[in-house]
Amino acid sequence: MRTSTNILDYSRNIGIPFYAYTPDQAATIARTWVEHTWPITIDEALKLCNQLEWSNAPDDPRFFSTPVSTGERSGTISLDIDNRNVVTGIRLGLTTRCHIALISKSSTVTHRIYECYRNTLSQIYGTTDNIEGMSGIYSDWTLPSYASLRLYSLGTFVSIRIHSPSETKSVALDASYEKIYGPDAPQ
Repeated sequence: MRTSTNILDYSRNIGIPFYAYTPDQAATIARTWVEHTWPITIDEALKLCNQLEWSNAPDDPRFFSTPVSTGERSGTISLDIDNRNVVTGIRLGLTTRCHIALISKSSTVTHRIYECYRNTLSQIYGTTDNIEGMSGIYSDWTLPSYASLRLYSLGTFVSIRIHSPSETKSVALDASYEKIYGPDAPQ
C-alpha cells in the first residue's frame, strides 16, 4: 500500500507507522545532492530541501524532517567549519526510524529496502560491495567529481550520507594518515 506515489507503507510488516521512499525517489534524492554543482551554499541547500518537500526546523534550518520521518528531525546539513555558508554534506533517513526494541521486526524489512536502494544506485553509479560496519551494513560510491555517497542499513532504518568533493578528499586523507600513523595520526 502506498501513502503517495513516492512513499511505500511498511506499517503492517513492522506494527507501527513505517514508511520508505520508493527506490526511484531515493535515487532522485541522492542524485539531487551528489550531482549538484559543489560547493553548495546553505541557501542553495535550503532550496533543495524545499524542492524535495522537506521541512526545515524553524530554530535551526540545518535540521529537517522528511515525509517518511513522521515528523522526527531525521536529516542534517553539515557546514564547513571555516565558512559556515558552505555545505560539506548531508545525512538523512530514507525510511522511518523505529525504536531499537522493534529491531527483530524491522531488520528484515530495512535490509530488503536497503538492497533495493543499493541495486538502484548501482545501476546509476556502478556496482559496489556491502561493507560490514559496527552498526550494520553500508555501500559507498565516489563520483568523478569526488562527491561521495554512503547508503546505510542500520536495522531500524535506512539512511544516506552525502559528502561534498572537498569533504570526501578530507576524509580520504584522514584515513590514509591513520593507516600510516595509527589512530594518533597528526592533524
